[in-house]
Amino acid sequence: MSTSSKWVPLEASPEVFNAWSEPLGLPSSLTFQDLFSLDSEFLQFIPHPHRAVLLLFPSRGKLHDEREREEREGEGVWKGEGVWWIKQTIPNACGSIGLLHALLNLPERGPDALGPDSQLMKFKAASLPLSALDRAKLLDESDFFTQAHTSASQSGQSSIPDDLDVDTHFIAFVEAVNEKGEKRIVELDGGREGPFDRGHSENFLEDVAKVVKEKYFDRAEGDTSFNMIVLAGQPED
Repeated sequence: MSTSSKWVPLEASPEVFNAWSEPLGLPSSLTFQDLFSLDSEFLQFIPHPHRAVLLLFPSRGKLHDEREREEREGEGVWKGEGVWWIKQTIPNACGSIGLLHALLNLPERGPDALGPDSQLMKFKAASLPLSALDRAKLLDESDFFTQAHTSASQSGQSSIPDDLDVDTHFIAFVEAVNEKGEKRIVELDGGREGPFDRGHSENFLEDVAKVVKEKYFDRAEGDTSFNMIVLAGQPED
């Protein structure tokens, strides 16, 4: 079965993202959680480790134009290996693409690694030799992703919208090491031409917060259609 028909956009909620990813192999050490604030005082309460941040933003106006300019002028070119990235070819799938970018860039070993027999890990293994576009084709042909997407979209609290063409967009931020051995903030967006280097990462969550403030909030011209979710350690009871 092909998923080339439109997918219903995923609701930007940790419950939906956990419902999507847990059956596919989300490590039990991690969970998606709301990121209500980018203030340092709030960020310090997010349980470690901090593995990824998902950002839903309004892809319109000055913000949209500035992102296109960045791409056009060759800013942020990623120089390094080991970052998994996929081109988005399926309409309305940016939530699932963002989740894949967060999950398939988890450490290869340790408690936060994907299980070797999980569907996510099997997909990653099959996709590694492929180009970004061929990875998208593999995703389009993978029934279990279609099922996970449909199930998760139905688990949200909002009803399925009549107009599926939305102008908000999901991206993911992860930490990776470049060819010089430096830790960097990498923005992963299936709508770009590849991974996008957003600068040094000394404190991942703090540094992502700075990027989001400067490159997204400040360019949104007062538009408040933002939502942030962090993939982090399990909260203590």
